[in-house]
Amino acid sequence: MIQDKGNRLISAIEKQTEKIIYFCSAENISPNLAVHEIRKSYKRLRALLQLFSECNETQTDQFRREIKAAGKILSPIRESFVNVQHFDKITAGSNLISERKIKQVKDSLLEKNRVLVEDEFTSKNVVSDIVQFVKNIQVQLITLKLNCPSVFQIKTQLSSTFVEGYEVYQSIEPELSPVVMHELRKILKRLWYQLDFVKFMHPRYFRLKSDQLNKITEQLGVDHDLFVFFEDLKSDDFNFSNEELLILDNQVQHQRELNMVKLLPRLKQFFNEPPEIFDRKLGKIFKLS
Repeated sequence: MIQDKGNRLISAIEKQTEKIIYFCSAENISPNLAVHEIRKSYKRLRALLQLFSECNETQTDQFRREIKAAGKILSPIRESFVNVQHFDKITAGSNLISERKIKQVKDSLLEKNRVLVEDEFTSKNVVSDIVQFVKNIQVQLITLKLNCPSVFQIKTQLSSTFVEGYEVYQSIEPELSPVVMHELRKILKRLWYQLDFVKFMHPRYFRLKSDQLNKITEQLGVDHDLFVFFEDLKSDDFNFSNEELLILDNQVQHQRELNMVKLLPRLKQFFNEPPEIFDRKLGKIFKLS
């Protein structure tokens, strides 16, 4: 049983490394989509490697730090692409800002994305560096196979991640700070990827939790994207007047509020059971109690 879960975990990690290599060379998709898929695989890799922390902390922590650094290089590309989408959405049908200014800013946003894609991704050196980085991880997976986590260690890590998320959730209201919401998103994304891996053990329970987290992290992502978007608009690159920034800020806050209408009830539902109950259920599923 332990051997089987260890093999599944290694296979899940290998699958993500193969996806990254594929999207580095795929010719039938846009660079922005490739970057998005690579970043998702980086995050899933970090979440799966976290399951080794109880039995191989030194090596897996090093892996996770390196993967995080690699992902950060691609973050500005993704943000610049999403910013164009948000700008289209909040300025659609608006007569409060001139069409000329809207076109000027959109052109600037598109150009920023184009330059970032070219400099930080499509450049042959950058892509080959990513492929080489991932292949190095594949080689080092051999040592991880010799020391896979036990069922108890996986359960401990899942419970720890849940507690971490629960504690941050308790602090989000009433301010609903974008910074705190983003911290919650990072934790719940990790938990989602971890639960998605173990759902074969109890498909009904884990699929329910996984589906909940999928929707929650998507909405938390929208909240963070809106925050990053407006911070970008406030920069000197776009020369908005104070009045124009106030208009845009109102639009962004309105989008945040609409997003929260569904997000907050979903968070409340997910954390309806406290950590001790979640831990107890894991113990039964993993047949440890």
